[in-house]
Amino acid sequence: MLICAGTLVESPGRIHRPGHLRMERGGITEIGSSLSPLAGEEVIHLPEITLAPGWVNLHAHLELASLSNAFPPGNDFPIWLKQILARLPGLTPEVRRQSIRLASQEALKSGTTSVVSITSDLPALAGLTRTACRVWWALEFMDLQSRPDVAATVERAMAWLSRNPANAWHLALSPHAPYTASPKLYREIMDSSRIHKLPFTTHLAESPQETSLLAGKKTSFWDILPGDLQRDDFGKSKSPVEWCRENHALPDGAMVAHGNELVPSDLPYLKEHRVTVVHCPAAHDWFGRKAFPFDLLREYGVPVCIGTDSPASSPNSRLDLRTEIRLFCEKHPQVSLHEAWQMITTTPARALGYESKLGTLQRGCWADWVGWRIPASPDPIAAILQGKDPAEISCVGGKITMHETI
Repeated sequence: MLICAGTLVESPGRIHRPGHLRMERGGITEIGSSLSPLAGEEVIHLPEITLAPGWVNLHAHLELASLSNAFPPGNDFPIWLKQILARLPGLTPEVRRQSIRLASQEALKSGTTSVVSITSDLPALAGLTRTACRVWWALEFMDLQSRPDVAATVERAMAWLSRNPANAWHLALSPHAPYTASPKLYREIMDSSRIHKLPFTTHLAESPQETSLLAGKKTSFWDILPGDLQRDDFGKSKSPVEWCRENHALPDGAMVAHGNELVPSDLPYLKEHRVTVVHCPAAHDWFGRKAFPFDLLREYGVPVCIGTDSPASSPNSRLDLRTEIRLFCEKHPQVSLHEAWQMITTTPARALGYESKLGTLQRGCWADWVGWRIPASPDPIAAILQGKDPAEISCVGGKITMHETI
């Protein structure tokens, strides 16, 4: 199939006018400005559309979309978490599946083609037949009450994926956080991640209460943790990153969600282990966090990506990465829109280990692209990120979706 568009954004430094893209079997085989149709080839003409790479959201909770606007902003984080835990029993498998379907549709309409979605209930996925986006299902583990069987869970998930080969689905692994997953569980998940070559992600340094708990100080976390919890690792670390270092709990190439409470002494360890930090600006504001340490991370060369977090903890219920980028650039005006673009394309693709497949429109990449109807502009990247209308057309793995507008 040949797509003939008005403009094609291969990457910030390479823009084709007109923009032609040829795809076959879910992958891009050729791009340029003067491709001619092959004999019998289907051609789609989009002269007023700008094609661009689909965005990669490294941190979301698709299954919690039904909890959008369920809680007031600015809550103490452990209190909010307690409210979430109280709601989880009411999230039936069908409610979770419906949340995933709707949230992935909204994300795709706003330009996102790949999502890392934290998944706390694997059985709820059993009846799921499709998602609009490409999804990395990040299987979440805790051991507050009992020990999960990581190996068996991963095997079941891999078998489920094998039964759904038509979907652009992948696996990742995620110990929830240091206060809900023991050092032993972190290391067990690290081993499984290495054996199966799966991405590893975790919530880390998200709140001051987390830092206080790991340092052995009084915190409202004790109101939600089991009263008989035995954790001899609490009270020994000055920061969550130090907890990871002392307990050998973070593998090379890990993706760390939030990182709001990072301190300068954390940075050498993060850089040494090639950690990527995923910042969620709307959720950060929703909780009233202190300033995100972006300049510190950039100074040390620690990559930062942009995610959306949960619709239960953000006003960004549509998981629109443009909303996150605009808020991020408002707080960090030293960052150009072109640099911000990389934080939702090439940088997260590299963090996942798929830099040759995602984040750009090049030969050999997956056919994951988005078509935008934007005003004529010498800088289509700025026009796309500053826009608010849904995409006109999307493609994930070669499957095209038209987004109807009225």
